Amino acid sequence: MIAVLTENWRLSLKLLRWTYGRLLWPGKCCPMNPEKRAPALLICVIAIPGTTAFAQSPAIQKQISPPTFDVASVRSMTYSDDAPTHIHNPPRNSEFKAVNVTLRDLLEVAWEIPETQMAGGPAWASADKFDLEAKSDARFKDELATLSVEQGKEVKRQMLRSLLNERFKLEAHAEKRDMPIFALVIAKGGSRLVKTDAIGAGLSSGRGRISITGADDALAILAFELSWRLGRPVIDQTGLTGRYGITLNWTDEDAPSPVSGGSNGPSLFTAIQEQLGLKLVATKGPVPILVIDHAERPSEN
Repeated sequence: MIAVLTENWRLSLKLLRWTYGRLLWPGKCCPMNPEKRAPALLICVIAIPGTTAFAQSPAIQKQISPPTFDVASVRSMTYSDDAPTHIHNPPRNSEFKAVNVTLRDLLEVAWEIPETQMAGGPAWASADKFDLEAKSDARFKDELATLSVEQGKEVKRQMLRSLLNERFKLEAHAEKRDMPIFALVIAKGGSRLVKTDAIGAGLSSGRGRISITGADDALAILAFELSWRLGRPVIDQTGLTGRYGITLNWTDEDAPSPVSGGSNGPSLFTAIQEQLGLKLVATKGPVPILVIDHAERPSEN
């Protein structure tokens, strides 16, 4: 996946499915509990049907070591509000690095779910900032390299979950709740999406723009992107499958006013209909929610 770091720190976080590029500054790593290491096992997929957030991944047939990091460093940090967030999480490499992230940001990566579909937990989980670096030994790195990209993503998600359980004493469970949502449906006149043969999924997003290329789950990615921008879960109900290229541009209400003589572009809702042939319908429905039952601030390394 080719990801472009955006000018908006919040947007750069949302490229969490893919390969991110920024490195943490060096820091000491502390060994994780060696008792967590167990004999080789068959990695299983944890998923909840009916949502892009808990999207199912291809079953992993290959036997590899258990999904845990060997060493990890978690540090509490203080950043300005406009400081960028960086996440480096290559799916076929055992490294994970994050800068200026909250616990809820990490949960988005570990569970592939937007924050709009989270509930519970302490207030600091969405306020306190952390830097995190974790890695496994060379043998595990080599084993990950033999997996497909999708299989590697699922293993890395499980590894991050194990790390959060270990360092943040995280306890969470999934349930469904009826809540306001936006249903993403095909607009009157039909979809304007065009299928693509592009190889290598890519996501580039910024203020008032989203571009998705070469992804087999382009509609799921679009729904995820729209969810956090709108502050409400967006559920893909288009029924469309396949690989699409999606380019969406609109006027961001939070963006500076256009220069004198300029013209305003379409709103997000209008752009989705005019440019993609899709529509957002406000409704209610059952939504998978990740409920944070317990979390503790991690101890200093």
